[in-house]
Amino acid sequence: MPDIEKILSAMVDAGRKASLAIMDIYRKGFDVTLKEDFSPVTDADLASDGIIRRTLPLGEDIAYLSEEEADDKSRLGKKALFIVDPLDGTQDFVEKDGSFSVNIAYVEDHTPIVGAIFLPVEDAYCYAVRGRGAFFVKDGVEERIHVSDRRKDLVYLASRTHENEKEKAVYERHADLIGKVERLGASMKGVYLACGKGDASIRYTGMTKEWDTCAMDLIVREAGGVFKDTELKPFVYNREDVYNRKGYCMFNRIENAILLD
Repeated sequence: MPDIEKILSAMVDAGRKASLAIMDIYRKGFDVTLKEDFSPVTDADLASDGIIRRTLPLGEDIAYLSEEEADDKSRLGKKALFIVDPLDGTQDFVEKDGSFSVNIAYVEDHTPIVGAIFLPVEDAYCYAVRGRGAFFVKDGVEERIHVSDRRKDLVYLASRTHENEKEKAVYERHADLIGKVERLGASMKGVYLACGKGDASIRYTGMTKEWDTCAMDLIVREAGGVFKDTELKPFVYNREDVYNRKGYCMFNRIENAILLD
C-alpha cells in the first residue's frame, strides 16, 4: 500500500490548496444552489472538490468518496480510499460565520489511517496518523495536541446551525456538569475538543455521513479522546450506507459519556 508519509503530504497539499480557493470565493462572492436533499452547495464546494481530486494520489488501488460526487459503489471493492468533504459546513459558509472546514481522511480496511481537517479562515489545520498522535499546525508551527482532563465545568460544543431539540436537552439536563456551551460549525467541534478547548459534543441525528466524521474521528481519538456513535459503538468506514444512522458523540474522557443518559 502507499507510503503513509506521502499520503499525508498529498493530503496537506490538497487541503491547503482547497482552502485558498475557498477563501478567494468567500471574499469575492458566490452562487448557492440546492441539491436534491435541499442542502446548499456553492461554487466553493465544487472548486474545492476538483482541487482535492486532482491533488490526491488516486489510482486503481485507492478509491475516492466525496460529498460532491456521485457514489457508484465501486469503492466497496477497494482496500483503500480517501473520504472527503470539500466544504464541511456549507450553511456556515453561506452565512459567512467563518465556522467551516475541509475534511480529508485516508482509510484502509474500513479504518481511518490519516485524517486532516483544514480551517480556511484561520489558515491552519489539524491532522492525525493512527498510532502517532494528533497535531495542530499554524504559521508553520506544529504542536502536538491532547484533550483536556475535565470532568466538571465542561465546555459543551453544540452545532451552530443544525442543533435539534434532543441535543438542546443534553446541556439543559446536565447543567450541573456543563459550565459553558459553545456553538461551532462542522468539524471545528472535533478540532476544539482535540485541542482541549472543549470536552463533549453529541449529535442525535441520522443525517451526517462518513465524510462528516471520518477525519474528525481519528483526530479526536489520537488526541486521547472518545469518538463513537450515540450507542457507544465505534465507527467503521467505507460502508455501503454512508449515513451515520446512530449519530455520533465525542468526549474528552469516557466518564463524560454520562451526558448520553
